[in-house]
Amino acid sequence: MSDVVASHLGLEHFFEKNSHFTDKKWLCDFRAQQFKQFLQRGFPSRKEEAFKYTEIKNTALPAQSGLARPWQHSEKTAGIKKITPVILTFINGHFSAVLSETASLSREITLCPLSQAHEERVKSYLTREVDATRFPFAKLNAALMTDGLFLEIPKHVKVTTPIYLLFINTQQNHYMTCPRNIIVAHESSQVTVIEEHVGETAQHYFTNVVTEIHARANAHVDYYKLQDEDFTAIHVANVRVEQQQDSCVKTYFLSHGAQLAREDLTIFQRAQGTESYLHGLYSLSQDQQHIDHHIHVDHFAAHGTSAMLYKGILAKKSRAVFNGKVYVHPTAQQINAHQANHNLLLSADAEINTKPELEIYADDVKCTHGATVGQLDNEALFYLRSRGLSAREAHNILTLAFAEEIYSKIDDNSIRHYMRKRMGSHDQF
Repeated sequence: MSDVVASHLGLEHFFEKNSHFTDKKWLCDFRAQQFKQFLQRGFPSRKEEAFKYTEIKNTALPAQSGLARPWQHSEKTAGIKKITPVILTFINGHFSAVLSETASLSREITLCPLSQAHEERVKSYLTREVDATRFPFAKLNAALMTDGLFLEIPKHVKVTTPIYLLFINTQQNHYMTCPRNIIVAHESSQVTVIEEHVGETAQHYFTNVVTEIHARANAHVDYYKLQDEDFTAIHVANVRVEQQQDSCVKTYFLSHGAQLAREDLTIFQRAQGTESYLHGLYSLSQDQQHIDHHIHVDHFAAHGTSAMLYKGILAKKSRAVFNGKVYVHPTAQQINAHQANHNLLLSADAEINTKPELEIYADDVKCTHGATVGQLDNEALFYLRSRGLSAREAHNILTLAFAEEIYSKIDDNSIRHYMRKRMGSHDQF
Protein backbone atom coordinates (compact mmCIF):
# COMPACT_ATOMS: atom_id res chain seq x y z
CA MET A 1 0.00 0.00 0.00
CA SER A 2 2.79 2.42 0.89
CA ASP A 3 4.37 2.45 -2.56
CA VAL A 4 1.03 2.92 -4.26
CA VAL A 5 -0.04 5.82 -2.06
CA ALA A 6 3.38 7.49 -2.12
CA SER A 7 3.38 7.38 -5.90
CA HIS A 8 -0.19 8.64 -6.03
CA LEU A 9 0.65 11.62 -3.85
CA GLY A 10 3.93 12.37 -5.62
CA LEU A 11 5.66 13.38 -2.39
CA GLU A 12 9.07 14.02 -3.92
CA HIS A 13 7.59 16.44 -6.46
CA PHE A 14 5.47 18.08 -3.77
CA PHE A 15 8.52 19.08 -1.73
CA GLU A 16 10.15 20.55 -4.83
CA LYS A 17 7.10 22.70 -5.57
CA ASN A 18 6.92 24.02 -1.97
CA SER A 19 10.50 25.23 -1.54
CA HIS A 20 9.57 27.74 1.20
CA PHE A 21 9.03 24.75 3.51
CA THR A 22 12.07 22.72 2.48
CA ASP A 23 15.07 24.90 3.31
CA LYS A 24 15.20 23.59 6.90
CA LYS A 25 16.50 20.06 7.39
CA TRP A 26 14.65 19.57 10.67
CA LEU A 27 11.36 20.33 8.94
CA CYS A 28 12.06 18.13 5.93
CA ASP A 29 12.97 15.25 8.23
CA PHE A 30 9.84 15.78 10.31
CA ARG A 31 7.58 15.90 7.25
CA ALA A 32 9.09 12.71 5.87
CA GLN A 33 8.62 11.03 9.25
CA GLN A 34 4.97 12.12 9.43
CA PHE A 35 4.32 10.82 5.94
CA LYS A 36 5.87 7.47 6.83
CA GLN A 37 3.69 7.23 9.94
CA PHE A 38 0.61 8.04 7.88
CA LEU A 39 1.45 5.22 5.46
CA GLN A 40 2.03 2.81 8.33
CA ARG A 41 -1.26 3.77 9.91
CA GLY A 42 -3.21 3.60 6.65
CA PHE A 43 -6.51 5.16 5.69
CA PRO A 44 -9.30 4.91 8.27
CA SER A 45 -12.01 2.37 7.61
CA ARG A 46 -15.55 1.77 8.80
CA LYS A 47 -14.23 -0.95 11.10
CA GLU A 48 -12.90 1.81 13.36
CA GLU A 49 -15.42 3.28 15.79
CA ALA A 50 -14.43 6.91 15.08
CA PHE A 51 -14.99 6.39 11.33
CA LYS A 52 -17.90 3.96 11.52
CA TYR A 53 -20.26 6.24 9.59
CA THR A 54 -17.73 8.25 7.55
CA GLU A 55 -15.51 6.64 4.94
CA ILE A 56 -12.76 8.72 3.35
CA LYS A 57 -11.24 6.52 0.68
CA ASN A 58 -7.70 6.74 -0.62
CA THR A 59 -9.09 7.34 -4.11
CA ALA A 60 -10.08 10.79 -2.87
CA LEU A 61 -6.44 11.83 -2.50
CA PRO A 62 -4.88 13.93 -5.28
CA ALA A 63 -1.81 13.41 -7.41
CA GLN A 64 0.18 16.39 -6.16
CA SER A 65 0.08 20.09 -5.42
CA GLY A 66 -0.26 22.48 -8.32
CA LEU A 67 0.06 26.21 -8.93
CA ALA A 68 -2.66 28.63 -8.05
CA ARG A 69 -5.11 29.53 -10.76
CA PRO A 70 -6.47 33.07 -11.10
CA TRP A 71 -9.38 33.94 -8.85
CA GLN A 72 -12.08 36.50 -9.44
CA HIS A 73 -13.60 38.38 -6.51
CA SER A 74 -16.84 36.79 -5.34
CA GLU A 75 -19.93 38.34 -3.80
CA LYS A 76 -19.75 35.51 -1.24
CA THR A 77 -16.99 37.26 0.69
CA ALA A 78 -17.65 40.87 -0.23
CA GLY A 79 -19.32 41.64 3.11
CA ILE A 80 -16.31 40.77 5.24
CA LYS A 81 -14.67 44.19 4.80
CA LYS A 82 -17.56 45.69 6.74
CA ILE A 83 -16.41 43.58 9.70
CA THR A 84 -12.63 43.83 9.52
CA PRO A 85 -9.83 45.34 7.39
CA VAL A 86 -7.40 42.57 8.46
CA ILE A 87 -7.48 39.81 5.86
CA LEU A 88 -5.09 37.00 4.93
CA THR A 89 -5.99 35.19 1.71
CA PHE A 90 -4.71 31.87 0.38
CA ILE A 91 -5.50 30.55 -3.08
CA ASN A 92 -5.13 26.79 -3.48
CA GLY A 93 -2.97 26.74 -0.39
CA HIS A 94 -0.61 29.55 -1.46
CA PHE A 95 -0.52 32.97 0.18
CA SER A 96 -1.79 35.87 -1.93
CA ALA A 97 -0.28 39.19 -0.87
CA VAL A 98 -2.42 41.05 -3.44
CA LEU A 99 -5.64 39.87 -1.82
CA SER A 100 -4.43 40.36 1.77
CA GLU A 101 -4.42 43.40 4.04
CA THR A 102 -2.74 43.67 7.46
CA ALA A 103 -1.51 47.29 7.59
CA SER A 104 -4.12 48.39 10.14
CA LEU A 105 -2.96 45.83 12.71
CA SER A 106 -0.62 46.89 15.52
CA ARG A 107 3.03 45.99 14.92
CA GLU A 108 3.33 44.33 18.31
CA ILE A 109 1.09 41.56 17.00
CA THR A 110 2.74 38.87 14.86
CA LEU A 111 0.52 38.06 11.88
CA CYS A 112 1.99 36.46 8.77
CA PRO A 113 1.84 33.42 6.50
CA LEU A 114 3.29 30.38 8.25
CA SER A 115 5.94 30.11 5.53
CA GLN A 116 7.26 33.56 6.51
CA ALA A 117 7.26 33.06 10.30
CA HIS A 118 10.53 33.04 12.24
CA GLU A 119 11.85 29.51 12.61
CA GLU A 120 12.35 29.60 16.37
CA ARG A 121 8.82 30.86 16.98
CA VAL A 122 7.06 28.09 15.05
CA LYS A 123 9.37 25.08 15.33
CA SER A 124 7.92 23.74 18.59
CA TYR A 125 4.37 24.02 17.20
CA LEU A 126 5.10 22.53 13.80
CA THR A 127 6.84 19.46 15.21
CA ARG A 128 4.15 18.49 17.71
CA GLU A 129 3.16 14.86 17.44
CA VAL A 130 -0.49 13.82 17.14
CA ASP A 131 -2.15 10.47 17.63
CA ALA A 132 -2.05 8.77 14.23
CA THR A 133 -4.86 6.40 15.17
CA ARG A 134 -7.29 9.19 16.03
CA PHE A 135 -6.09 11.85 13.58
CA PRO A 136 -4.57 10.23 10.48
CA PHE A 137 -5.24 13.23 8.27
CA ALA A 138 -3.45 15.54 10.71
CA LYS A 139 -0.40 13.36 10.07
CA LEU A 140 -0.88 13.79 6.34
CA ASN A 141 -1.27 17.54 6.79
CA ALA A 142 2.04 17.70 8.67
CA ALA A 143 3.74 15.93 5.78
CA LEU A 144 2.15 17.94 2.97
CA MET A 145 1.29 21.34 4.49
CA THR A 146 1.42 24.11 1.92
CA ASP A 147 1.05 27.28 3.98
CA GLY A 148 -1.25 28.89 6.50
CA LEU A 149 -1.53 31.43 9.28
CA PHE A 150 0.83 32.23 12.13
CA LEU A 151 -0.74 34.57 14.67
CA GLU A 152 0.79 35.48 18.03
CA ILE A 153 -0.77 37.94 20.48
CA PRO A 154 1.55 39.31 23.21
CA LYS A 155 0.62 39.46 26.89
CA HIS A 156 -2.17 41.87 27.88
CA VAL A 157 -2.92 42.86 24.26
CA LYS A 158 -6.56 42.93 23.23
CA VAL A 159 -7.10 42.84 19.45
CA THR A 160 -10.35 44.73 18.86
CA THR A 161 -10.45 43.99 15.12
CA PRO A 162 -11.35 40.44 14.02
CA ILE A 163 -8.73 38.67 11.90
CA TYR A 164 -10.17 37.10 8.78
CA LEU A 165 -8.51 34.08 7.20
CA LEU A 166 -9.79 33.14 3.74
CA PHE A 167 -8.95 29.93 1.86
CA ILE A 168 -10.08 29.79 -1.75
CA ASN A 169 -10.03 26.69 -3.93
CA THR A 170 -10.18 27.02 -7.72
CA GLN A 171 -8.71 23.65 -8.69
CA GLN A 172 -10.15 20.42 -10.03
CA ASN A 173 -9.33 16.74 -10.48
CA HIS A 174 -8.76 15.80 -6.82
CA TYR A 175 -6.28 18.58 -6.13
CA MET A 176 -5.34 18.72 -2.43
CA THR A 177 -4.50 21.69 -0.23
CA CYS A 178 -3.10 21.25 3.29
CA PRO A 179 -3.30 24.55 5.20
CA ARG A 180 -1.75 24.72 8.67
CA ASN A 181 -2.79 27.49 11.08
CA ILE A 182 -1.21 28.36 14.43
CA ILE A 183 -2.85 30.82 16.83
CA VAL A 184 -1.08 31.71 20.08
CA ALA A 185 -2.81 34.01 22.59
CA HIS A 186 -0.47 34.83 25.46
CA GLU A 187 -1.43 35.71 29.03
CA SER A 188 -4.47 38.02 29.39
CA SER A 189 -4.70 38.65 25.63
CA GLN A 190 -7.84 38.65 23.51
CA VAL A 191 -8.49 37.93 19.82
CA THR A 192 -11.23 36.94 17.35
CA VAL A 193 -10.36 34.84 14.30
CA ILE A 194 -12.67 33.99 11.39
CA GLU A 195 -11.55 31.13 9.15
CA GLU A 196 -13.50 30.61 5.95
CA HIS A 197 -13.13 28.01 3.18
CA VAL A 198 -14.80 28.57 -0.18
CA GLY A 199 -14.75 26.91 -3.59
CA GLU A 200 -14.87 29.03 -6.72
CA THR A 201 -15.68 27.12 -9.96
CA ALA A 202 -13.78 24.20 -8.42
CA GLN A 203 -14.63 20.52 -8.69
CA HIS A 204 -13.55 17.36 -6.91
CA TYR A 205 -10.80 18.90 -4.81
CA PHE A 206 -9.69 17.97 -1.29
CA THR A 207 -9.03 20.31 1.64
CA ASN A 208 -7.13 18.91 4.63
CA VAL A 209 -6.67 21.68 7.20
CA VAL A 210 -5.20 21.74 10.71
CA THR A 211 -5.69 24.68 13.09
CA GLU A 212 -4.04 24.93 16.51
CA ILE A 213 -5.19 27.37 19.19
CA HIS A 214 -3.06 27.96 22.28
CA ALA A 215 -4.83 30.01 24.95
CA ARG A 216 -2.47 30.94 27.78
CA ALA A 217 -3.54 32.00 31.28
CA ASN A 218 -6.57 34.32 31.27
CA ALA A 219 -6.55 34.60 27.46
CA HIS A 220 -9.82 34.95 25.51
CA VAL A 221 -10.15 33.53 22.00
CA ASP A 222 -13.24 33.55 19.77
CA TYR A 223 -12.80 31.24 16.79
CA TYR A 224 -15.24 31.04 13.85
CA LYS A 225 -15.01 28.37 11.17
CA LEU A 226 -17.22 28.76 8.08
CA GLN A 227 -17.13 25.88 5.59
CA ASP A 228 -18.61 26.75 2.20
CA GLU A 229 -16.72 24.43 -0.13
CA ASP A 230 -18.01 23.38 -3.55
CA PHE A 231 -20.61 20.60 -3.35
CA THR A 232 -18.21 18.17 -5.08
CA ALA A 233 -15.37 18.79 -2.61
CA ILE A 234 -14.03 16.86 0.37
CA HIS A 235 -13.18 18.85 3.48
CA VAL A 236 -11.31 17.30 6.41
CA ALA A 237 -10.31 19.47 9.38
CA ASN A 238 -8.60 19.05 12.72
CA VAL A 239 -8.85 21.85 15.30
CA ARG A 240 -6.84 21.41 18.49
CA VAL A 241 -7.24 23.78 21.44
CA GLU A 242 -4.87 23.96 24.41
CA GLN A 243 -6.14 26.00 27.37
CA GLN A 244 -4.31 27.22 30.47
CA GLN A 245 -5.63 28.62 33.74
CA ASP A 246 -8.71 30.88 33.60
CA SER A 247 -8.64 31.02 29.79
CA CYS A 248 -11.87 31.20 27.78
CA VAL A 249 -12.30 29.82 24.26
CA LYS A 250 -15.48 30.05 22.20
CA THR A 251 -15.73 28.13 18.93
CA TYR A 252 -18.38 28.42 16.23
CA PHE A 253 -18.52 25.88 13.38
CA LEU A 254 -20.92 26.72 10.57
CA SER A 255 -21.08 24.37 7.58
CA HIS A 256 -23.22 23.97 4.50
CA GLY A 257 -20.77 23.11 1.74
CA ALA A 258 -18.76 20.08 0.51
CA GLN A 259 -19.98 16.68 -0.53
CA LEU A 260 -18.10 15.04 2.35
CA ALA A 261 -16.92 16.94 5.43
CA ARG A 262 -15.25 15.76 8.62
CA GLU A 263 -14.55 18.15 11.50
CA ASP A 264 -12.49 16.98 14.49
CA LEU A 265 -12.41 19.42 17.41
CA THR A 266 -10.33 18.53 20.47
CA ILE A 267 -10.20 20.69 23.61
CA PHE A 268 -7.60 20.19 26.33
CA GLN A 269 -8.39 22.03 29.57
CA ARG A 270 -4.96 21.83 31.20
CA ALA A 271 -5.44 24.05 34.26
CA GLN A 272 -8.08 25.26 36.69
CA GLY A 273 -10.83 27.71 35.86
CA THR A 274 -10.88 27.16 32.09
CA GLU A 275 -14.02 27.77 30.07
CA SER A 276 -14.90 26.27 26.68
CA TYR A 277 -18.08 27.12 24.77
CA LEU A 278 -18.56 25.08 21.60
CA HIS A 279 -21.22 25.83 19.01
CA GLY A 280 -22.06 24.25 15.67
CA LEU A 281 -24.63 24.63 12.90
CA TYR A 282 -24.70 22.39 9.83
CA SER A 283 -27.23 22.73 7.05
CA LEU A 284 -27.25 20.08 4.30
CA SER A 285 -29.37 20.59 1.21
CA GLN A 286 -27.98 18.18 -1.41
CA ASP A 287 -28.45 14.48 -2.06
CA GLN A 288 -25.51 12.38 -0.80
CA GLN A 289 -24.13 15.35 1.16
CA HIS A 290 -22.41 14.10 4.32
CA ILE A 291 -20.93 15.84 7.36
CA ASP A 292 -19.31 14.39 10.47
CA HIS A 293 -18.56 16.33 13.67
CA HIS A 294 -16.35 14.62 16.25
CA ILE A 295 -15.79 16.73 19.40
CA HIS A 296 -13.68 15.66 22.35
CA VAL A 297 -13.28 17.75 25.53
CA ASP A 298 -10.63 16.65 28.03
CA HIS A 299 -11.09 18.06 31.55
CA PHE A 300 -7.74 17.64 33.31
CA ALA A 301 -8.18 20.21 36.09
CA ALA A 302 -10.76 21.33 38.64
CA HIS A 303 -13.32 24.15 38.38
CA GLY A 304 -13.56 23.98 34.58
CA THR A 305 -16.61 24.61 32.41
CA SER A 306 -17.53 23.27 28.99
CA ALA A 307 -20.79 23.74 27.11
CA MET A 308 -21.41 22.14 23.73
CA LEU A 309 -24.41 22.94 21.50
CA TYR A 310 -24.64 21.67 17.93
CA LYS A 311 -27.70 21.85 15.66
CA GLY A 312 -28.30 20.34 12.23
CA ILE A 313 -30.79 20.89 9.41
CA LEU A 314 -30.90 18.01 6.91
CA ALA A 315 -32.83 17.83 3.65
CA LYS A 316 -33.15 15.39 0.73
CA LYS A 317 -30.83 12.34 1.02
CA SER A 318 -28.22 14.03 3.19
CA ARG A 319 -26.55 12.48 6.20
CA ALA A 320 -24.90 13.83 9.34
CA VAL A 321 -22.85 12.30 12.11
CA PHE A 322 -22.34 13.80 15.55
CA ASN A 323 -20.11 12.40 18.27
CA GLY A 324 -19.49 14.61 21.28
CA LYS A 325 -17.45 13.26 24.16
CA VAL A 326 -16.58 14.79 27.51
CA TYR A 327 -13.78 13.03 29.37
CA VAL A 328 -13.37 13.97 33.04
CA HIS A 329 -10.06 12.96 34.64
CA PRO A 330 -9.86 12.12 38.38
CA THR A 331 -8.17 15.48 39.02
CA ALA A 332 -11.05 17.45 37.48
CA GLN A 333 -13.30 17.91 40.51
CA GLN A 334 -16.13 20.46 40.60
CA ILE A 335 -16.42 20.93 36.87
CA ASN A 336 -19.53 21.73 34.85
CA ALA A 337 -19.88 20.01 31.47
CA HIS A 338 -22.95 20.08 29.25
CA GLN A 339 -23.53 18.93 25.69
CA ALA A 340 -26.53 18.82 23.39
CA ASN A 341 -27.15 17.92 19.76
CA HIS A 342 -30.47 18.78 18.12
CA ASN A 343 -31.39 17.84 14.54
CA LEU A 344 -34.20 18.82 12.21
CA LEU A 345 -34.95 16.39 9.37
CA LEU A 346 -36.78 17.96 6.44
CA SER A 347 -36.98 14.76 4.43
CA ALA A 348 -37.86 11.13 5.08
CA ASP A 349 -34.59 10.20 3.38
CA ALA A 350 -32.33 12.39 5.56
CA GLU A 351 -30.38 10.59 8.28
CA ILE A 352 -28.51 11.52 11.46
CA ASN A 353 -26.30 9.33 13.64
CA THR A 354 -25.84 11.11 16.95
CA LYS A 355 -23.89 9.93 19.97
CA PRO A 356 -23.21 12.27 22.91
CA GLU A 357 -20.92 10.64 25.49
CA LEU A 358 -19.69 11.18 29.05
CA GLU A 359 -16.72 9.39 30.61
CA ILE A 360 -16.26 10.53 34.19
CA TYR A 361 -13.60 9.55 36.73
CA ALA A 362 -14.24 12.33 39.27
CA ASP A 363 -16.98 12.20 41.91
CA ASP A 364 -17.87 15.89 42.37
CA VAL A 365 -19.04 17.09 38.96
CA LYS A 366 -22.13 18.34 37.12
CA CYS A 367 -22.39 16.76 33.67
CA THR A 368 -25.33 16.45 31.29
CA HIS A 369 -25.75 15.28 27.72
CA GLY A 370 -28.59 14.76 25.29
CA ALA A 371 -29.71 14.60 21.68
CA THR A 372 -32.96 15.09 19.77
CA VAL A 373 -34.09 14.27 16.23
CA GLY A 374 -37.37 15.50 14.79
CA GLN A 375 -39.36 17.10 12.00
CA LEU A 376 -41.12 20.42 11.62
CA ASP A 377 -44.19 20.78 13.80
CA ASN A 378 -47.30 20.26 11.66
CA GLU A 379 -49.41 22.44 13.95
CA ALA A 380 -46.91 25.30 13.63
CA LEU A 381 -46.91 24.86 9.84
CA PHE A 382 -50.70 24.88 9.78
CA TYR A 383 -50.80 28.03 11.91
CA LEU A 384 -48.44 29.90 9.59
CA ARG A 385 -50.29 28.70 6.48
CA SER A 386 -53.57 29.84 8.01
CA ARG A 387 -52.07 33.33 8.29
CA GLY A 388 -51.57 33.48 4.52
CA LEU A 389 -48.00 32.23 4.17
CA SER A 390 -47.03 29.80 1.44
CA ALA A 391 -45.69 26.35 2.30
CA ARG A 392 -42.17 27.47 1.39
CA GLU A 393 -42.41 30.60 3.54
CA ALA A 394 -43.72 28.62 6.50
CA HIS A 395 -40.92 26.06 6.22
CA ASN A 396 -38.35 28.83 5.92
CA ILE A 397 -39.54 30.66 9.03
CA LEU A 398 -39.48 27.52 11.17
CA THR A 399 -36.03 26.39 10.00
CA LEU A 400 -34.64 29.87 10.59
CA ALA A 401 -36.12 29.82 14.09
CA PHE A 402 -34.44 26.46 14.71
CA ALA A 403 -31.04 27.84 13.61
CA GLU A 404 -31.42 31.11 15.49
CA GLU A 405 -30.35 29.60 18.80
CA ILE A 406 -26.83 29.18 17.39
CA TYR A 407 -26.71 32.65 15.84
CA SER A 408 -27.85 34.18 19.13
CA LYS A 409 -24.69 32.81 20.80
CA ILE A 410 -22.52 35.06 18.60
CA ASP A 411 -21.72 38.16 20.66
CA ASP A 412 -20.57 40.45 17.82
CA ASN A 413 -23.53 41.87 15.87
CA SER A 414 -21.57 42.31 12.63
CA ILE A 415 -20.23 38.76 12.69
CA ARG A 416 -23.67 37.41 13.57
CA HIS A 417 -25.20 39.18 10.57
CA TYR A 418 -22.39 37.96 8.29
CA MET A 419 -22.79 34.34 9.39
CA ARG A 420 -26.56 34.44 8.91
CA LYS A 421 -26.08 35.79 5.40
CA ARG A 422 -23.37 33.31 4.47
CA MET A 423 -25.34 30.32 5.74
CA GLY A 424 -28.35 31.40 3.69
CA SER A 425 -32.04 31.11 4.43
CA HIS A 426 -31.97 27.34 5.14
CA ASP A 427 -34.80 27.21 2.57
CA GLN A 428 -34.60 23.55 1.55
CA PHE A 429 -38.29 22.90 0.96
